[in-house]
Order: sequence, then C-alpha cells, then structure tokens
Amino acid sequence: MPGVDEKDREILRILRREGRITLTELGKRVGLSPASVKNRVEKLERLGAIRGYSAVIDPAFLDEYVQAFFELRLAIDDHTIDPILKRIAKLDEVQSLYRRSGERQILVRASFHNTDEVKAFAGRLKRFFGKNLERVEVTLIIDTFKENWVPSEAERH
Repeated sequence: MPGVDEKDREILRILRREGRITLTELGKRVGLSPASVKNRVEKLERLGAIRGYSAVIDPAFLDEYVQAFFELRLAIDDHTIDPILKRIAKLDEVQSLYRRSGERQILVRASFHNTDEVKAFAGRLKRFFGKNLERVEVTLIIDTFKENWVPSEAERH
C-alpha cells in the first residue's frame, strides 16, 4: 500500500491486538516517540487503514445468547443491491456483513436473544431482497475462540 511502511504495519498489528494501548507504550514497542506514533496513527486513519475503534463485547452481557451466520444466495449480485446492504448493515442485530465470492455472495453475522428472533431476522432478509434472494442458509455459532471486530464504514454512519 503506498504511503505505508513496515513501521506503520507494525503499529497496525499491535493496534489490532491491543486497541487501547497508549501512544507512549506503542512508541516504546516500535521504537518511536509518542509524537511520531501519533502522527503515524493519524496518517493511517486518513488513509483508511484504521477504520475505527471499538470494544469487543461478549454478546451474552447484552442478553444476546444466540449468534448466527446467514449465507445468502442472490439471483443478481451487482451494485444495485448496495443500498439494501447498507440498510442491513445498520440493523442492531448485525455484527458483520460481507460481500464475497462464490455461490453464496452475502455473509451476515448477527446476535439475538433467542431462536425466534433468528427466524424473524431471516424473514426480514427475505423482505429486503425480495425475488432477488434465492436462498438463505442459517448456521448457529456454538462457541467463539477468536474474534477481531472493526466497524465498517456503513456501520459508523
């Protein structure tokens, strides 16, 4: 990536693991002054390398005990569905939303209080896409061993 050197990448790797690290501590680890680290972090934010900051919350503390993936197969997958994806991304239940290659083009990760909410959400997805939605596959998450979460641009607005 232009404008990003190995020191910047080192800063990004540390921030991905420890988003609350102080600039002083970050500077010590990468061998720079806090002011230099601050300038680099601000540059990385402007470049879009750092998309945002967030706490990773255990959904159980919000009484959201059911986590699910929704894999969507669409009849048409082009830029015309972007407004629909932006609406879905803003829903409170949605933790992550991806467009991907392959047979099931959309992947949604969401949190719920119970399985009735999972079924209702699947129905909402069907209404959002209408006839363009060919199939929805729902997978419940049993356990999480590693998770990194950064809000997308759509989630911040």
